[in-house]
Amino acid sequence: MKQLYTNTLTYSHSKNSGPFLILFCLWVCLGAGCTSLRPDFETPSVVITSFKPLTSQGLTPRFEIGMRVVNPNATQLSLRGISYKVFLHDYEVVAGAANELPIVPAYGESEFKVIATLGLIEGIRFVNELLRNTSGHVDYRIQTKLDIGAMDPAIRIDQTGSFSP
Repeated sequence: MKQLYTNTLTYSHSKNSGPFLILFCLWVCLGAGCTSLRPDFETPSVVITSFKPLTSQGLTPRFEIGMRVVNPNATQLSLRGISYKVFLHDYEVVAGAANELPIVPAYGESEFKVIATLGLIEGIRFVNELLRNTSGHVDYRIQTKLDIGAMDPAIRIDQTGSFSP
């Protein structure tokens, strides 16, 4: 009789735990999703600190780009990856990605170097545009995507401006 009561209790418990388990999983997922929507989160800034040509491999020129990420938030950023594109007069002339990045401390900054390649055809088009450009300034746009983890959305940063060569 004792064995029968244990089996009935186990069956009864497992029969009612299904909906509870589903509700618990939904609660955890919603809680994790809401934490990634931090309303007080400020977008970090990414600054190019150096630009150095490297020895090329083949026809594609390569560059070492120094970058600094400034974190204005109370939590550290554990960067899993970064991708970036540099546009000059709307021509994508430099692009690259990296995944071995430092942790950016809360209210701090980190510097690192990444390798980028020059888009040869787009670079030629840009030089052609530069030769025809009579205004004397170059418009630029830098698009950066910072990946800070699976539960948090990627941080996208667009910077625009112009300079005189």
